[in-house]
Amino acid sequence: MGLLKKILFVLFLLALVVFGSVFAIENDAKVPLDLLFMQLPELRVSVWLVLSFIVGGVAGLVVCGLKLLKLQTQYQGVCRKLAKTEKELTQLKTG
Repeated sequence: MGLLKKILFVLFLLALVVFGSVFAIENDAKVPLDLLFMQLPELRVSVWLVLSFIVGGVAGLVVCGLKLLKLQTQYQGVCRKLAKTEKELTQLKTG
């Protein structure tokens, strides 16, 4: 089963590279990107698309990282509360 997954993964990556290359070759027109506050230089459509995927991926990682940090602090708080409650419970049982 592991070998099949590796083969499918390699085939998927190969197809991704082929489609990406064809996309880059077919979309070689240069276009400027006009934002509300600035105009960026002319680059190929494929470059803008790749850059947008990279920016989106980094933004997603930052958001997920912040959410994980929040969850970790909540988890640590709950663990401290649980330890305190268990300590109180053992004190009540023994005393």
